[in-house]
Amino acid sequence: MSGNLADRFRLMKTCLIIPCYNEATRIPTEEFTRALQQDESMQFVFVNDGSKDETFSVLKQLRDSQNTTSKSRFHILSYNKNKGKSNAVSLGLNIAYKTMIGLEKSTQELTELDLVGFDNIDADYFGFWDADLATPFSEVAWFYRFTENNDPKPLLIIGSRVARLGANIQRTIFRHYSGRLFATLISQGLGWKVHDTQCGAKLMQPELIPICFEKAFYTSWLFDVEILLRMQKHYGKNAETMVVEVPIRTWTDVAGSKIGWSDFIKVPYQIWRVFRAYKS
Repeated sequence: MSGNLADRFRLMKTCLIIPCYNEATRIPTEEFTRALQQDESMQFVFVNDGSKDETFSVLKQLRDSQNTTSKSRFHILSYNKNKGKSNAVSLGLNIAYKTMIGLEKSTQELTELDLVGFDNIDADYFGFWDADLATPFSEVAWFYRFTENNDPKPLLIIGSRVARLGANIQRTIFRHYSGRLFATLISQGLGWKVHDTQCGAKLMQPELIPICFEKAFYTSWLFDVEILLRMQKHYGKNAETMVVEVPIRTWTDVAGSKIGWSDFIKVPYQIWRVFRAYKS
């Protein structure tokens, strides 16, 4: 983050969950180091989701390379079996939230997970962000800009990859058209005019974590939709007013994405399954 916009929101304490699966060669280490050094209110919780490469080692080396101040805001959670992005995000959010409020972790969490750090977590907003930084950190302050005139502050802020003049949204044709079809189906199911539920950049107030992330999700990569459905179920018709969708300024389709045609083919069934589970 740089410039006046970042300076205005530097006091907003942010804890980002970074899910990682086989990201050893894709993590932009210098960007994470720069973010910690430039913004002392930023914290990271990296979740190594059973990677088969050297992701865990890369993360530990990156943490060890930080100065004392930055290292205290760099946390790692790791486990051996890959369980999917939804599990990684949920686990990271729940353990970070428990750490912040002083709630004891379960015996299972302490015995089955490798926890590095987690001595001091405090945040006005938690969130999750893609490890490849397809959405750059400059967008964090941009997200907070959309809280200025909202009273009360939004519970959930979601990034939206809207290709438009003045923005730098680099998506493949497959991503673009599959995204539009997906958004249309989701909007009809939710009854909300949402443009992009699947952007991997979201921020939320802490109170949303036990409401939306305590129970396991039905799907791994449609869990973003489940978050909105859980908000609908908990808050009722007012839920829509608690969400702000932010048109991000920069997003790059980084090579090596784990979503492909085989996933796209499964979309109709996965969407049906999710809405059936929450509407029954």
